[in-house]
Formats: sequence, structure tokens, C-alpha cells
Amino acid sequence: MSQYEMVEKLSEKCNVTLEKARDTLEVSDWNMLTATHLLEQEQFRKMQELNEVASDCGGMAVQYATEEEAATEEIALDAEAAATEETAFDAATDDTARVEAPKRRRGHKGLKRVIRQVVAFGNRNRFVVRRGDAAMMQLPVTVLALLLLCAFWVCVPLLVIGLFAGCRYSFDGRELGRRDINGALDKAAGVAEQVKKAVAQA
Repeated sequence: MSQYEMVEKLSEKCNVTLEKARDTLEVSDWNMLTATHLLEQEQFRKMQELNEVASDCGGMAVQYATEEEAATEEIALDAEAAATEETAFDAATDDTARVEAPKRRRGHKGLKRVIRQVVAFGNRNRFVVRRGDAAMMQLPVTVLALLLLCAFWVCVPLLVIGLFAGCRYSFDGRELGRRDINGALDKAAGVAEQVKKAVAQA
């Protein structure tokens, strides 16, 4: 079996990028069994870290829920006191506010949960810039997204210039390190090479 076939087989078996599979095989002296074992150990470590983070987030959620319950009880007591002193119309208005306040809090909780999930997703995946066989830079996808949001007109031209300068881009991670995504980035690098050759010949 050729080295390329070994890289492909390991990539499919362990669900990692071709670059990661190749690096692991090189470290294990092209021993498929050792490389598979190394990748499984690394995936196991990552799962343990994720479980620790999830348990930490769970503890924070419990603390946040306790604070929310205390605040809700205080609001309810204040509203009851106000209802006894004010007119029936004012009491009805307070009841409406009491019903709408928990809805707003649930909306804030849902938004915070979504933001946490998006940030965790971005931190699990990395954007890798390579030139030749060397990795020049690795960024969490969260940082890349922030850079694109804050400095879009600077980042996009730099990425295009990087393609013409011989850089290749790829994603590494459980969700974005797939062959179809990295294949599309490789095609973009190939198009840049063709344009560069055409300009040089002209």
C-alpha cells in the first residue's frame, strides 16, 4: 500500500483531515496501527476536555438559575405589595408585566445558550494557513469570524493575495475538517495557480 493510500485510509477510518492523517503517520513511522492508536487517544482526550467544559458550564447554569429564581421571587413579592396599595387597573398592569418578564428572561437564556454553542463550535475547529508543507498559522474559527466581521475589507484581500503567494488554506476540526470543505479550498488554490501562470505567460 502506497503512502498516499495509507493517508486516505487513516483519514476515512478516524474521520480526520488528510494533513492530520499524514502528520500522524509520519510521527508513527508509517505504522498504520500505531497511527490509529495515537489518533484514538487524541480523540479520547478531546472528548474528556469537552466533558469537563460541559460540566463546568452546567455548574454555571445551575448558579445562574439559582440567581434567576431569587430575582423572580423578589420581583413577585414587590409586585404583590404594589398590588395591595394601587388601584385595580395598576394591579392588572403589574400582572401583565410579571407574565412578560419571565418570557424575556427565557429569551435571554436561549440567546446566551446559542452564543455559547457557536463559540464552542468555532473553538473546536481551526483555520490553517500552509505554505508548502509547513503550517504558517492556525487560528480558531471564532477568531477568523471576528476578524471577518470587524475588518472584512482588509481580511478578504489578504486571503486572496495569500492564494497568489502560494498559500493554501484548510480547516482542521471535527465539524469543518471534512474532505468536501477542504477540497473546495484546494480548488480555489488551484484556480489561483492557473491565473498566476496565465498572467506570467502573457
